[in-house]
Amino acid sequence: MIGDLYQSPLRYGGAYEESSVDGITPRPHWAGLMASLQSIGPNELAFRWTQAEQRIRENGITYNMYGDPLGAHRPWKIDLVPLLIPDEEWRFIEAGIIQRAELLNLVLEDLYHSQTLLKDGLLPAALLFANPAFLRPLVGVKVPRNSYLHMLAFDLARSPDGKWWVLANRTQAPSGSGYALENRLIVSELLPELFRTSNVQRLAPFFRAQRDALAQLSEQSNPRIVLLTPGPHNETYFEHSYLAKYLGFTLVEGADLTVRDRCVFIKTVGGLEKVDVILRRVDDDFCDPLELRGDSLLGVSGLVEAVVAGNVKVANALGSGVIESAALMPFLPGLAGHLLGEELKLPSVATWWCGQEHALNWVTDNLQSVVVKPAFSSVGMEPVFGSELTASDREKFLERLRTSPHEFVAQEQVQLSTAPVWENESLHSRSVVLRTYVVNTGTGWLAFPGGLVRVAEAQGSVVSMQRGGHSKDAWVLSDRPVDTFSLLPPRNELLQLRRASLVVPSSVADNTFWLGRYVERAENQARILRSLIPRIHLAEDAELVSLTCLTACLGTRSARIADRRRGRLSFNALRRELLSLLTDHKRTDSLAATLAEVSRIADSVSERLSGDMMMLLGHLRDSVKSQKGTFLTSYTPMLTKCLELLSAFSGMERENINRGSGWLFLSLGRRLERAIYLTRELRHITKPLAVENWAYLERLLEVADSTVTYRTRYYAMLQPLAVLDILMADETNPRSLDFQLGHLTDLYAKLPRHLPADLQAMQDAVGSLRRIDLQGMTNRLNEPSSYPVDRYEEVEQFLARLENLLPSWSNNLSSHYFSHARTLPITMGND
Repeated sequence: MIGDLYQSPLRYGGAYEESSVDGITPRPHWAGLMASLQSIGPNELAFRWTQAEQRIRENGITYNMYGDPLGAHRPWKIDLVPLLIPDEEWRFIEAGIIQRAELLNLVLEDLYHSQTLLKDGLLPAALLFANPAFLRPLVGVKVPRNSYLHMLAFDLARSPDGKWWVLANRTQAPSGSGYALENRLIVSELLPELFRTSNVQRLAPFFRAQRDALAQLSEQSNPRIVLLTPGPHNETYFEHSYLAKYLGFTLVEGADLTVRDRCVFIKTVGGLEKVDVILRRVDDDFCDPLELRGDSLLGVSGLVEAVVAGNVKVANALGSGVIESAALMPFLPGLAGHLLGEELKLPSVATWWCGQEHALNWVTDNLQSVVVKPAFSSVGMEPVFGSELTASDREKFLERLRTSPHEFVAQEQVQLSTAPVWENESLHSRSVVLRTYVVNTGTGWLAFPGGLVRVAEAQGSVVSMQRGGHSKDAWVLSDRPVDTFSLLPPRNELLQLRRASLVVPSSVADNTFWLGRYVERAENQARILRSLIPRIHLAEDAELVSLTCLTACLGTRSARIADRRRGRLSFNALRRELLSLLTDHKRTDSLAATLAEVSRIADSVSERLSGDMMMLLGHLRDSVKSQKGTFLTSYTPMLTKCLELLSAFSGMERENINRGSGWLFLSLGRRLERAIYLTRELRHITKPLAVENWAYLERLLEVADSTVTYRTRYYAMLQPLAVLDILMADETNPRSLDFQLGHLTDLYAKLPRHLPADLQAMQDAVGSLRRIDLQGMTNRLNEPSSYPVDRYEEVEQFLARLENLLPSWSNNLSSHYFSHARTLPITMGND
């Protein structure tokens, strides 16, 4: 008995209930799980589930549900109760999906070559030639071993009589296997005792077979394999990043690749490097804007030409989306008999392609019992449930159906099976669909033991992740002990030791460079704001000048406002400006906007950052989002928390990241941003100062975290030249300008292919700074209270030249390493 874990019997209408016969008594293969859940108890299960949710947030496991306010940061939703499949039943499913994979591969080969299936009347010609997914530039192109399909996915459902049916074939760029793997890791940690004793078939052999099969597509002994993603805005981008890291592939976007001499190259910081195999997560027609879809920003111009020349292998083969159409499903039984000499082991759900007259007539007569879907992906339409149409809507839809019948398919409305889900500290019943996978090993097919179980958000609703549904793990229960296989190579396998980092694509270098800049910018902003907020309520009129001056360092808009007010903002104006700089996401110079950029860029290079670093940046994002209100002082704890997290990130950067190209660009970004910020701030010191500006010097030292250094050297006596010495010329101070320029020079010199002229420009800047004689300036001052205008002329001229140099130097760095464009010569200018 399920006992205390349920509030009502786990049954819904006439649906097949996966876990029980009558909604209460467990099926034999579920008995152990239910007993284990009962022994754990609701309170402990609730606690474990809370821990799992925290892990999901910390690991950044997300699914981008379009239109959701959380966007790309919507946490992945998983249920703690797995779907159990006994070994005997799995063997039946496994045989069925392998047979179907073999059949679809043969169909695809025929459609792009001899087209005998059309000539023999086994497939209607309109089904192929009316389908925009049929890519004519790929006709006649051969692929290695005729393996057009590297990996497929099938959506399976169980009908009320207990039989499994195929709802859809996913042949283009099937998603979900990475999420299924993550589900397995989470649920096995939630229920470790049960997982160990249930002989659950492991997933690692499938992924190793996938990795090996991709390598075998190339003739190279050590091929370069990349995973092509549409980018961070794609709904399953987390999976792309996760799989790239797990399988050891380089994650790339279309802009990372280029075609030269009919070969595909990846743009890296070390130059162009040839790509041998592309595992794509981009739809067919978006892969090449030159040959396929001209408005695509996701693909690689010339990719089709490289494929035709045989210089790169793409998995799945370009054009494989043509057999993903549900319109093919009514013809599969006949195709199986013709091509395999067998009956389909796993039948498709009853499907009618309306491009055939008899099918159209049947659908129009029985519209109330079917769901109508687009036959081709180019038809923009949500599924239409005939039973939900009003009389007037029915007539309008039938008119549309009769106008272009070949664009539609109808499928029987299958009542999906249900399975228990953990919700509100008890078990409830929800509809489920199982997506499982097969991989082409080159010598056969290997099935994914289990899959991704998609769960309806509410009972009776459509099963869709984009409509708010969540997921489960699927456990295939073996009737014999299973090997605890690991994706890692065997211990006795010979490894080639290496110290060099894996290839760093130019886009990754670009993103890590800007991650460093934005992290540093966020720290500067947080330090300034934390320094200003406690003081504006107590500031005298004289100190408002220094506070305004420091606020102007935060952004261009603040500087313009200060200039219009002759360098002084009123209390209310300063308060409004600080609040805007804290919270206004629309301001590019606000802390909120900067942290949003940190989060965005970190997501795009998540495969290059450790789990701890991603978790830390997730905490940073959440800490800012949780703060609201107009009372300035209430933001101080948030700013302190931000600085703690940013300091922790800095520590991880210094202590945990190998000194490869990725770290070099991250560090270059931080040092450059700090140098730009310091140059802007120090120029304020070189302007004529009055007594009222001493407060600015104090704030400047505080923001640079150099107050203690100043006091240990000069006690409480504030002197502008002494502040300049600490913040500009002291090479031992990690917050000084000299320190930044020296490190920029050293870091840049370590980059491959660095430009000698740009290195020389930075070396000249360091030399010019170190030739400034601040002690000599101090000796020439006769009256400390007098401030002649030309007192800092030499320093001001140097800082002005440097303020022009640094952005130009940054632009050259971007052009040379990120876009591989021609650079312009730059110099520091004359001393």
